[in-house]
Amino acid sequence: MIAGGGLTAWLGLAGAVILVVTLTHWLVRRGGGWKALFRRTRREVRLTVLAFTVPVRTEVRYRRRLRLLLRLLKDPALWADAERAMTRAAAVDPAARPYGVLAGPELLGVLVAAGAAQGSAVPVPPEPWAADAADPRLWWITRADVAEPKSPESPESPESAENAQEAGAAAVPLLVCAGTDGRNAVLLDLYTGPPAVSVHGAPRASRAVLQALAAQLEVRLPAGSVAVAAGVHPRHAGRPAAEIVEQPGIAFAVCAEPVDRPLPDGVRLLTLGAARGRVRLLAVARDGMLTVHGAPAVGRIDALPLSRAVVKALHDLPPHPASAGPDDEPPVVLAPVVHPDVLPAGVAAAPHDDLAEPDFALGVTSEAAPAPAAAPAARRPAAADGLADDDLAEPTTSGIAGVSAAPQTP
Repeated sequence: MIAGGGLTAWLGLAGAVILVVTLTHWLVRRGGGWKALFRRTRREVRLTVLAFTVPVRTEVRYRRRLRLLLRLLKDPALWADAERAMTRAAAVDPAARPYGVLAGPELLGVLVAAGAAQGSAVPVPPEPWAADAADPRLWWITRADVAEPKSPESPESPESAENAQEAGAAAVPLLVCAGTDGRNAVLLDLYTGPPAVSVHGAPRASRAVLQALAAQLEVRLPAGSVAVAAGVHPRHAGRPAAEIVEQPGIAFAVCAEPVDRPLPDGVRLLTLGAARGRVRLLAVARDGMLTVHGAPAVGRIDALPLSRAVVKALHDLPPHPASAGPDDEPPVVLAPVVHPDVLPAGVAAAPHDDLAEPDFALGVTSEAAPAPAAAPAARRPAAADGLADDDLAEPTTSGIAGVSAAPQTP
C-alpha cells in the first residue's frame, strides 16, 4: 500500500512537470522561441538597471556641467577672448557672419553663418583657424592665438588698441551664455542677426532660459538698458509688452509673450513663445536641451545647469566693453525662484553645499528704470544688423519665420 501510493505520487509529480514543461515550451514557441525570450529578458534587465542608474548619472552629469559653467563664466579672460575671436572671425571674410562662440578652457569655436553674397557656402578660414570636420560653420582657434598680447606692437595681434577704437565700440559683440555642450560654454551674440530672439518649448524650461538671458543682459549692460514686461518674473509686476517696447532709451525688451507691433529702431526683443517676423529661434525641450535653429549640430546645448550657474556667477560677469564706464551704476536685480521640476530627476531643489544658493534661483530681472539722459549703450549700426539678418533668418512672412543661421544644405 505504501509503496504503491509512493509510486503513484511520483508518477503524478512527473506528469505535472512534463505538463508544465510542455506548456512553457508551447508558450515560448508562440512568443518567438527561446532566443527571443532571452533577448527580451536581457532587455528588461538592462532597462531595470538603467531605471536605477540613470537618475544618479543624470545628477552627476548635471553637477559636473554646473561646475564647468561656473568656472568658465567667472573667468573674465574667457569673455574677452571670445569677443576677440568673434571680431577676428568676422575679419577673415566679409561673407562670414559670426553669431556665437563655444568657449572652453583652451579652445574657442566660433559659429558662423554664410553671407547672402555667397549663398549657403561658408568660406574656408586660414590658419590659425581650423574648420570643424563635422560642420564647416564652426571655426576653431586656440585661446592663445586670440589672447590679448603683452606688447601692443606684437605682430601676433592684428588688432591693436588704436584699431579697436577706429573700428568703434559698436562692433564688440554682446555675448550671453545659453548653456554648455559638455566641454564648453555656449555664448550667443545678441547684437547679431534678427532683432528678436524667441525662446519656446517646454513652458517652465523656456521661461528659465529667458530669465537667465535677461539676467546676463541686465548685469552686462548699464542700468535702464533692459526693460522687463509683466509675466516674465513672478515677483516683478511690470507693464504690458506693448508699452515696454515703446519705452525710450532701452536697448532690450524682455517679454513673456510675442509683440504684435513692429519694434522701434535700436530696440531688440527677447520673448517667450514664437514671435512673428524675423527672429532667432531657441527651442528648449523638457529635459533642458536647447536647440539654436540653424546652428551646427555639434553645438547641442544643455541649458539645465544654466540657471544656477548664472545666479552664482552673476556678480562676476564682466560689463560689456562698449557700454562700461566709470560712472555706471549697477543694475537692480531680482533673482526668480526655479520650480523643482525643472531640475533633472534626482536633483533636489534644496541647497547642496557648494553647488546651490540659499534660494535656488534662475536668472535676474529688474524693475524698469527711467530712461537715462544719454544712450545707455553703443549698439551696432542698422546697416550691420541688416547684413547679419540676411543669413540668420528667412524672408519676412505673416507667420512665424526665421532661423538663427543658414540651414545645412542637403
